[in-house]
Amino acid sequence: MYKWVVIGGGIQGSCVASRLLEEKKAERKDLLIIDSHKQPLERWRTVTDKIEMEYLRSPLVHHLHTDPYSLKKYSSVNNYASGFKGRYQRPRLDMFNQHCLDLLEETGVMECWLQGEVNGLKWTEQGWKVGIKDGRCFFSERVVLAMGVNHTPHYPSWAEKYRDNKALEHIFEMNSRLPDTGDVIVIGGGMTAGHLAYALTQKESIHSVTMVKRHPLRIHHFDSDPGWLGPKYLNKYHKLTSYKERRKTIQKARNSGSITRDLYLKLLKQERLGRLDIHTGCIEDIREDTDGKMQLFMENQEKLKGSSIMLATGPEIAMPGKEWLDPIIKQMGLPCAPCGFPVVPKSLEWKNGLFVAGALAELEIGPVSRNIAGARKAAERILRYG
Repeated sequence: MYKWVVIGGGIQGSCVASRLLEEKKAERKDLLIIDSHKQPLERWRTVTDKIEMEYLRSPLVHHLHTDPYSLKKYSSVNNYASGFKGRYQRPRLDMFNQHCLDLLEETGVMECWLQGEVNGLKWTEQGWKVGIKDGRCFFSERVVLAMGVNHTPHYPSWAEKYRDNKALEHIFEMNSRLPDTGDVIVIGGGMTAGHLAYALTQKESIHSVTMVKRHPLRIHHFDSDPGWLGPKYLNKYHKLTSYKERRKTIQKARNSGSITRDLYLKLLKQERLGRLDIHTGCIEDIREDTDGKMQLFMENQEKLKGSSIMLATGPEIAMPGKEWLDPIIKQMGLPCAPCGFPVVPKSLEWKNGLFVAGALAELEIGPVSRNIAGARKAAERILRYG
């Protein structure tokens, strides 16, 4: 019997778990973290490593430690050169990752780790029963649902028929690899696509790189206005009693498919040097040519050809864990909005010690919920009310 079970060991789950241990809300023996990967933040580190991201988009105060300036101090103590970049002091990715791992080691998160895939959740007289695919189950007084959204990559309808073709890969697939040679087409217009396209242009063995997106490149410092971190926008947001309106507000507030100005300039430079072609328009169809190459048919009658296609089209728009959460939602009558996501109070407690974080908490926390800042907010609330 555990006091806490945290489902998900990415940014969200790791933040909550480390806070529980650090602030003595749980002893190591009383906490269990269940994640499908061997180590914390594994999916995050795998994807960001593949696209060769150098700096985060978020500022220096957004990390997992309780002290906002912990990362700044860490940079000085460990002598990281160029630890931060730009006006908003965005941290170096390798430094941020090591800071996270050192914190998780120090607080004892790894001692509470269990690699497994949750496939069931049930309320019983003994508390919450969490089942995993290998047949084991665990009981806990409280459960935190902190699953990420990136586990299910989004494949556009035109790409579905070639989903098993090795020439087409999605960057969010854990076993996907970047091409070593040939003519590569990158699909997407956001940060992941931008970093990926730039990384590919740095490989001498790649013959050409083409970036295809539905809209012109959108430039924003962050993926939502900083006003969403505090009362500037949240006061008005929390007065919305319609969850349909809250969902619309979140969608409008997010700068989806946008990139930072410095990445924009890097891409334009590669385009001027002839190392990158940037195309804007919708893809209507895809076919495999007689020479084994993939041919894209655009809505403007343009045709693009590549030896491989890398999708950076984000995750599926779906509630994390929906397949095994649906039965408990029905069993306990857990409140959900029309979009299917949890309706929770300020405490983020759905019912009977069942808490939510990340995407599952966004109708309460707002547009930043899925980000590092959102992880910090969720952890603070769960510790306050849990």
